[in-house]
Formats: sequence, structure tokens, C-alpha cells
Amino acid sequence: MEVQVQKRQNMGQRSLYYWAKLYHSTLRRGEDYAHLRRTISINLLGYTYLPLKGFHHMYGLYDETGEHRLTEDLEIHFLELPKVTRTDIRRMRTLDKWMAFIGNKLSNEEMEEIAMSEAAINMAWDRIETFMRDAGRRRKYEQREKYEHDYVSDMNGSRREGLAEGLAEGLAKGRAEGRAEGRAESARSTASALIALGKLSIEQIAAATQLSIEEVERLADMKMTSL
Repeated sequence: MEVQVQKRQNMGQRSLYYWAKLYHSTLRRGEDYAHLRRTISINLLGYTYLPLKGFHHMYGLYDETGEHRLTEDLEIHFLELPKVTRTDIRRMRTLDKWMAFIGNKLSNEEMEEIAMSEAAINMAWDRIETFMRDAGRRRKYEQREKYEHDYVSDMNGSRREGLAEGLAEGLAKGRAEGRAEGRAESARSTASALIALGKLSIEQIAAATQLSIEEVERLADMKMTSL
């Protein structure tokens, strides 16, 4: 089971990779493939990842029509907290209650009602309260939470700085190229005028305008063609 609060790239591939490593570890060297054990991966996400409605989706190995499942050994679940909707606690399934409990958006009365309706949730709530009463553990938890916030802020700040620097560099490059192109166009105009006079050689015109001999020859050919 993996819990991700901050958004991760390539979550599908990441989940499949960790599932594959765990599945591989269930088979010892020299054993028959029949000894491979069914492996279930659960991803609890604090952000929206899948383009589907509903907070719970399970993936397995099916043929392209979706009618036949190749094996039940592969099972990858995604649980997305932002997609959890409020509903009457009395109509909630066990999974709905767990997601509402983990999402921590209920009032104390609602939390207590859920805890009283599910023994496992009640035990988890007791453990959390015990954990939070432990000053040392709570401090470590708060430091970890601060690290997560700092990490996201730093990443977003770096991204904004990178965009700003890229924009400034692009504008500066564009202005420089514009000035260079302007100087080159002026030199070509001067070279064309000198060619029209017919008093200087190609080499002399190239030296005077700082254009290449090939460029001056090209301008001269264009001049002859237009006559």
C-alpha cells in the first residue's frame, strides 16, 4: 500500500513497477510459477489522478474486450480522496467510511459516529489520539508535514523562476537577433547600391560592408537577373 499526498508523475507506471517487484519476490529461486502469490497494490492519493468519476477504481489484466480476466494475481487499486463526497453515514459502505475518516473533513460528531459504527476505525482513531498525545512523535509528524509544504513551495517557486528566466532570455535573444538582422539588412542594401555603381570589385564591396564574398556575389547575381 502506498500513500501519496503530493502529486507524483507517472503514477500508473510507478504503481505497476512496485507491484511487479513485490510479485517477483513471492517466487523463490527454483520454484514453479504456481507458487506465485496474488499481489494487490493499493494507492491512496491525496489528489485527483484518474479521468474517471468515483473515488475507487481497480485495474487488472483483461483482454481488449474486457470480457475475460487473464489472472486474478494482478490487482491495482486507486483511491482518490478529493473525489469522496459527503453522504448519510448510515448509508455508507465500509470503504466509504474509511475514506471519509482518512479525508478528515468531518465534524467531531460525525467522526465519532463513524468510529462507533466500525470497530477497526474506532481502533484507528484511538491509535491516532495516542500518537498525537506523544509529544516526540507529534513533533516528528509536524516536521514531516512542514517538509511536504516546503517541498511543494520550493518546487513551485523554482518552476515560476524558471519560466521567468526563460521568458527574459527569449526576449533578450529576440531583440539581439532583431538588431543583428537589421544590421545585416543595412549592409545588404549598401552592397546592392555599390554593385549598381559598378566601380568596385566584389572583394572591395565585401570588405566595405563586412559581408561575405559569397553573399555579395549572390546580390550581384540577383541584380543582373533583375535587369
